[in-house]
Amino acid sequence: MIILRAIILSAALMLSGCGSVLSGKPMGENPVVLNPADWQGTWASDEIVLLTTVLDSEEGILQAAWLERYEEGARFETVTGSVRQTGDWYFLSMEHVPENADDEENAVSDEEPTAYVWGRIDNNGRRAIVWWPNLEQFREAVRNGRLPGRIKEDEDVVLGELNAEQMEVINSPSGNLMNWTEPLVLVRIGG
Repeated sequence: MIILRAIILSAALMLSGCGSVLSGKPMGENPVVLNPADWQGTWASDEIVLLTTVLDSEEGILQAAWLERYEEGARFETVTGSVRQTGDWYFLSMEHVPENADDEENAVSDEEPTAYVWGRIDNNGRRAIVWWPNLEQFREAVRNGRLPGRIKEDEDVVLGELNAEQMEVINSPSGNLMNWTEPLVLVRIGG
């Protein structure tokens, strides 16, 4: 199992088959202009060391790279995502390609087959914190109509178009939709 993908791609929920919270487009209204001095470098958590590279500063495109150990030996892995914002909130989104992507039932929609896993991110240039969606809370919010979307047979939640009030609910600790108590915390250890 790839450690970073377990962390980055919805904290192992996707890999364990329990489902993920997906959006049909990257979360956030506008790309964040990424200052490489704040976003590019070597970052560490308890589980991983990442090397990040700003690929497109103006469009908010960020790549993370790491070494992963497999039975057959070590391999270099990467994931590319976009940093976007709505108001003062920043989001990190990465394209999600399910194992059974060819299965018509698992596409986000006929018009928009691409889905994105995402989290809310806060980065001050020295430490970055990423909060992931709380899958069960999002399922409940979609079931009761508080948020637009649908729950797929594989238990993924696919969000619909979100308005300003719904974004406020997602970003508010009182909305209880994010895993506020279990964030991924990365500390910058090099440039």
